[in-house]
Amino acid sequence: MHGTGTRLGVIVTVAALAAAKVAAQQAPSAAGPHLQPDAGGEESAVKRVVDCIMQPYLAQEQRTVGGHQWRRSPDLGTIVAVSLRGHRYFFPYGKATDAGAPFTRETLVEIGSCTKTFTTTLLALAINRNQIVPDASAQKYMPNGYTLRTEQLTPLELADFTSGMPDDPTNLPPGLERRSIESYTVKDFLTWASNYEPRTQLPAPYKYSNAGIGLLSYLVATATGKTWEEQLNSEILQPLGMADTTLRPTPEQQNRLAQGHNRAGQDASHWPVYAWYAAGGLRSTAHDMISFGEANLGHNEVNGKPVSAELIAAMQLGQKPIFTMPNGNKQAMAWVNNMGGGNPNLHPVIVKNGGTSGFGTVIAINPTKKAAIFIGMNQVGADPAEKAVEILRRLP
Repeated sequence: MHGTGTRLGVIVTVAALAAAKVAAQQAPSAAGPHLQPDAGGEESAVKRVVDCIMQPYLAQEQRTVGGHQWRRSPDLGTIVAVSLRGHRYFFPYGKATDAGAPFTRETLVEIGSCTKTFTTTLLALAINRNQIVPDASAQKYMPNGYTLRTEQLTPLELADFTSGMPDDPTNLPPGLERRSIESYTVKDFLTWASNYEPRTQLPAPYKYSNAGIGLLSYLVATATGKTWEEQLNSEILQPLGMADTTLRPTPEQQNRLAQGHNRAGQDASHWPVYAWYAAGGLRSTAHDMISFGEANLGHNEVNGKPVSAELIAAMQLGQKPIFTMPNGNKQAMAWVNNMGGGNPNLHPVIVKNGGTSGFGTVIAINPTKKAAIFIGMNQVGADPAEKAVEILRRLP
C-alpha cells in the first residue's frame, strides 16, 4: 500500500509538472457547434468507428450487468459526442423520451458520478492555490460544529477512494425520495460522516465511495470560503460556457431532460438531490460535457472562451495517477487511468463513468490522440464506459 509521504510527493511533483506543461503547450482550439471546413472526411471516419462499436451494443436485448438482469428499454436512446483534434461530432441513437423526441447535443441527462471529476477539479484548484493541504487532517477543513472521530483521515484519501468510507451513508432511509436533501439533510450527512471510523489503518485499500467525495466537497468549501455550487459555476461552468450543466434544472431545461429507464426497461424516477450531491447530482448535455472534456485535454480555448492555465493545471493534477490498482489501472482523483491491460501499444485513456436510477454516462479523454468522448444513455446498467475507451483507441 502507498504511504502518506509518497502520496504527498506525488501531489507536489504533479503540480509542478502540470504548471510547466501548461506553460509550454499550444493545444488546439475547440471547434464550435459547426464542423471546420476540412473536417468532412474525418467526420465520416469517426462515424464509422462510433457506429461499429455502438450499434451492436445498442441492439442487445438483454444481458447480465453486475449480477443483475438487464433488459433493453424499447425507448433506449444515446448521444455520443466526440472531440478529435479540435473538431466536434455528435451522433444520436434511439429516443430521448418515450414520446419519441430525438437525442440532440442539447438534451439533458443525469451524469451521475461523472460529477465527481468536477469536485476533484475544485480540490485540485484549492491545492494549487495553497488553500488546502491534501495530506493534512480533514478535520482542519470540517464545517464548524462537526468533529471527525478519525483524525488521520485526509482530503486526498477521500479523493482517491482510500478513506475506507462506504459507498453511501449507512443510515439512509429506504426509498430514493426519502433520501433527498430535504429529508436526509446536510446536517444528517455531516453528523454521520463525523462519526465514521475506518476499520483499517489509513490510507485504506481502494473502496469506491460516493459519501467520501460528498464529504470532500464540504472540506473544499470550508477551505475556500465558497460553497460547492458557487465554485462550480465561477471556476468551471462559466469559464467554459457550460450553461446547461446544473444541479437543479430550470423549467426550460426540464423540458429538454431525457426520460431515464431502470434495468427492467421501465421509466425511472428523476434522481434526487442528495446531501452528498457533489458525488453525483449534476445534469448536463453532450455539448457541455464535450466542452469539459476538451478543457481536460488542455485546450486553451473552449466555446470561444480562453481557458486559464490555472484551470488546465488543476484538471491535469486531478487526472494524475496516485496509485496502481490490482487490475493494473491507475487511480487518480476520481478519474481512472485505463492502462489497456498492460499492452504497450495502447495509449492510456483517462475515464470516469456515472450512473443514476435511469441513466448511464461516461466522460473520457485520450491525450495522445487529442480526443475526448462523452456518452449519455437513458437506461441504468447500460454502462458505456468500456465502449468509450474502445472508441477512443480506435479513432483515426
